[in-house]
Amino acid sequence: MKLLKNSVKLAGILIILGMVTGILSIASAIDSPKYLTEAATNTMQVTIAAFFQFILSLTYVGFAILLYPILKKYNQRLVLGFLSFRIISGVVLIIGSVILLSILVVSQEFVKSSSENQWSFEAFGNVLKITRDYINHIFMVFTISIANLLLYILFFKTKLIPKWLSVWGILGTILSIAASVLLLFNIVDVISVEYLALNAPTGVFELVLGFWLVIKGFKKVIPQKKPI
Repeated sequence: MKLLKNSVKLAGILIILGMVTGILSIASAIDSPKYLTEAATNTMQVTIAAFFQFILSLTYVGFAILLYPILKKYNQRLVLGFLSFRIISGVVLIIGSVILLSILVVSQEFVKSSSENQWSFEAFGNVLKITRDYINHIFMVFTISIANLLLYILFFKTKLIPKWLSVWGILGTILSIAASVLLLFNIVDVISVEYLALNAPTGVFELVLGFWLVIKGFKKVIPQKKPI
């Protein structure tokens, strides 16, 4: 029993750690319109961002692995789906980290190359940057959102956390998916008030959920057996 409670607390810590590493994985030099020159002059910033994005992928997967043995007692299908999509999102994040470092290399070569050859590095860099944006802000969000929806639906059914918290998580996740869909069709930009506003409920919810699991934990750990 104590081991299960500690696992839930550790899962809450991983949520909080994931939020911190997510912030540290932001590379403003890469997000700049002049990223081909700024990335090369901010090598350490980009490298650190790639490192923390890798750590973020581990927190995503670790969170699911910690909760899987506990939650599978309630609904194995939902939990297996949750674990699977969390693993996929972790892999997608790792791919994003590799692409981020690749953009850095292209930026360094762009700065060193002559003006006649820069167009090729610029074209390749644009492809990598667009690919990274799709991976980080669309496909990763889709996979992690599906995983979270399955988890929050399970929370709602089992009442492991208060229902109002589960509903908040479900609605916030739907808004995050909507933000990525709008981004996919170029209706909003990544750095825009609309995109941030749609993702804000999810960000605040995850912070609350992390502290809730650390302080309160689950209401119950073992499913109640039905009378014979």
